[in-house]
Amino acid sequence: FRVFKLDTSNLETWDATPIENEQLDLLYQRMNSMIHRVKPERTDLDMIYEIMLKLGVPLTYSVTPFFIHNKTVYGVGDDCLLLVCLAEDVQPEDVERMTEYAPAKIIISRDSFADDTAMANAYYILRDHGIELKLV
Repeated sequence: FRVFKLDTSNLETWDATPIENEQLDLLYQRMNSMIHRVKPERTDLDMIYEIMLKLGVPLTYSVTPFFIHNKTVYGVGDDCLLLVCLAEDVQPEDVERMTEYAPAKIIISRDSFADDTAMANAYYILRDHGIELKLV
């Protein structure tokens, strides 16, 4: 069985404390801290379980890691209800291969895509296969 401990989110939150005009360095610092939103001390499985909670997927569902083009992808549920990819440098051919598992949703980190074009292509590939894309 698994044991879970309630913790804070794995994602950094925006500090919305008002700043003065002369504190622009503070604003730049806050903006730079949001480039990579996942907290550095968190693991892929930490993210997977938070995603499951946020999507209402029971934590009793299995989480199975496997590889697509040397990138770790996690299948959630015995029938692959979700696919979660947090790997780096995700290309359209990786996304095309993910569709072969016929998940209802594919969740990919915004930081995972090689570039904006790869992210746009992923959206269209998944749309054509009737699979929803969620970004974290």
